This record gives sequence, C-alpha cells and structure tokens, in this order.
Amino acid sequence: MRSRIPQRILLVRFSSIGDIVLTFSVATTIKSLYPNCSVDFVTKAGFKELLEACEDIDHVYTLDGSLQQLRNKIDFIQYDAILDLHHNLRTRLLLRFQFGKVYRFPKNNLEKWLLTTFKVKPKQIRHITERYLETLRVFTKTNITGTAPKYLIPTEAKIDLEQTLQLAPKKYVALAIGAQFATKKLPIDLLIELVNKIQLPVLLLGGKEDTKDAEFIISAVNKKDVYSAAGSATIHESAWMLKNSICLVTHDTGLMHIGATFDIPMMVIWGNTTPDFGMYPFNTNRGSIEFFQSENLSCRPCSKIGHQQCPKGHFKCMRNQDIDLLAKRVNNLKV
Repeated sequence: MRSRIPQRILLVRFSSIGDIVLTFSVATTIKSLYPNCSVDFVTKAGFKELLEACEDIDHVYTLDGSLQQLRNKIDFIQYDAILDLHHNLRTRLLLRFQFGKVYRFPKNNLEKWLLTTFKVKPKQIRHITERYLETLRVFTKTNITGTAPKYLIPTEAKIDLEQTLQLAPKKYVALAIGAQFATKKLPIDLLIELVNKIQLPVLLLGGKEDTKDAEFIISAVNKKDVYSAAGSATIHESAWMLKNSICLVTHDTGLMHIGATFDIPMMVIWGNTTPDFGMYPFNTNRGSIEFFQSENLSCRPCSKIGHQQCPKGHFKCMRNQDIDLLAKRVNNLKV
C-alpha cells in the first residue's frame, strides 16, 4: 500500500453504456480503500446522466467540444492518480504531459486479434472489469480485491409500472431488443418468434433507434400483452423496469451490464461476439445467467465489436439460435 493516502483520483472513460457501468467497480473500490478520496470522472456529454447511478463518483467532466477545451476545464495537478480506462488515441491526447500520474488498463488487442483472425482463445480470460482494476492495483502497489459495480437508480426513475404500463412487478419478461451493431442482435423475425413463444407479458426495451422495431414487433406478434418502452424510457427508467422484471433477455449490449448489477435471472444471446472477449456480465452470482450461442462456427467471432451485416452473408451466429430452448428457459421461471 502506498504510504500517502490519495486525496483525488480521476477516471477517464468516454463511452459506451456497458463499458462505463463496469467502471463503477473501480470507483466503488477506491471509496472502499480510501473513504475520503474524491473520485472524479471524464466522459462524453451524452453519458453524464448514466454516471448518476454511481454514488461513488463526486464530479463529472464532459467532452462537449474539443479536447483542448476539455483540458482547460481540468486541473490535472490536483490528482494523485489518473486511471485511463479507455486507453485510446483521444485519451492519450487528453492526458499528454501527465507524467507519472496516468495508469492505463491493458486492452489485450493482440489477444482480440488472434481470437477474431485465427480463432485462438486466450489462455486466461480476464473480465474487462478486472483489467480496469489492474490500473488501481498498479497505483496502490497491492493486490486489491475489487468491489462489484452497483447501479443506484434515482428516485425519480422509479415509476409506477402498473399505472404506466399495466405491468405487475416480477410478472413480466424484459426483452432488450437492440444492440450497437446488427450482428449482435437477433433478426426481427426471430424476435417476433421468441415473443410469441414466451407465455408471460413481455416488455420491449431499447433506445430511440429501436422504436420502429419495437412497434413492428408489437404489430406482428400473436399476443396482446406485449409493451414497449423502447425510445421513451430514460436509461434509469429502463434499469428500473428490468430490475422489476422476472428476467432479462438481452443481447451483448449495455442493458446486459446494467442487468448484471441486479438480482435477476438473465438470458444472454451472443451473435458475432463471444464471452471470450471478457465482456460477459460481471458478478454473475447475483442471479442465474445463461448464455445462448451458436457453437462450432468457424467464422465466429468475426469482430470484437460487430458489423452492420454478416460478412459471410449467412448470419448463422444468430440464425442458428435455439429459440425454442430460450423460450422454454423463460417459461420455466416461477412467477
């Protein structure tokens, strides 16, 4: 342990939802080690609201304009350590000249390249949260044990579900229909098939970009108890809705990582990505979590992030998903 107790630590992560939620573990671990230490955060303006869910973050700087404008906002001298949890060109430019203060997390790009190019699995799969925490371990010079991320839902986001959506808590299935890339989500015909086979009411969740898909699903299914909050609910309201569901069915996306902070069962559908990248739900002992993958595909994973269409054209990683088994697992849950 360092002899001097740090007074201020700065965390840097510009995007995206899931990645930022996983950084909450670092902030909480810092507070557990140094209760009086101020933990500040740098992110894009669009994610400032998300950071309200972490009670261990004291102040947020946002990238509203240029990097130089952001640099002018931050007094780097006051920080005992700067943890670069994004580690890309933009954060390097932001943090230039901060000699001896910056600790960057290992991105394991070589391992990712070997996995996507030659399908060589890493000898040891380390969750990205563990790699985030490695920056703190190097700074403190001790083998710390990280604290799982917590998601604190603001009071104003705890809406009355029965009054707003006619849904009773713990008696509906939350289905996150979106993903940043098309190859990370089920085609809409399979989503419709899945919804039809789920016996409980279904609540569709997603961003504004998922609104039309949600409307189409509702119009196409053979059941009436399907509702949508896609595009209308805030990120915190979506978190409240999935927390109160009997289970969350989701792709590899931000809501998956938010769901993992709650004590709910989860069914995670993997397309072109795999858990081998270390981006699976963290702290899986909070609730049962089951993965659904198309195994033994020579082309998978084809990307560490995703594509807008299948490079091979067949999209078997999603087309081969066992929708009957997925629906069966959901229907077997006790209400």
